[in-house]
Amino acid sequence: MGLTFLRRWFLPLSLALNVFLGTVIVMHPRPHRPEPPPPRQIAERIAEALPPADGAILLDVFATHAEMMDRGHRQQHGTPERVRAALAAPDFDPNAVRAAFNDHRAARQAMDDALAAIIIETASRISPEGRAKLAKWEPPRPPGPPPRPPEAEGK
Repeated sequence: MGLTFLRRWFLPLSLALNVFLGTVIVMHPRPHRPEPPPPRQIAERIAEALPPADGAILLDVFATHAEMMDRGHRQQHGTPERVRAALAAPDFDPNAVRAAFNDHRAARQAMDDALAAIIIETASRISPEGRAKLAKWEPPRPPGPPPRPPEAEGK
């Protein structure tokens, strides 16, 4: 009788345990990665890593493009809310979602263009030592464990 009882209940118990463990894994909170800082703060961090005169040049060049960078940053920051609002609207309009993504793409392109102008103009005006430090500068890593490589995601 004991062996028959185990055979009858083994599969349902195993499935229930797997569903429970799968739920625990899926619902486990993941560390929140902070948003990137505003462009002005990034420029200030880079300027701190350069010789003082070169840092001042970088901040001066950034100031000429600051409005475009800040506007693009604000638009990109607002995209998720615009998409959520368009998806939650009682009368779904795919053009509203499309417009939100198009605005996001345009803001990103404008920021990329401004960033290229800032780097090119700054590099042409600073010292060779400053250019070398600018070339080696890397943004600080966000807190927490590093992201997994893309090939490890599917495993």
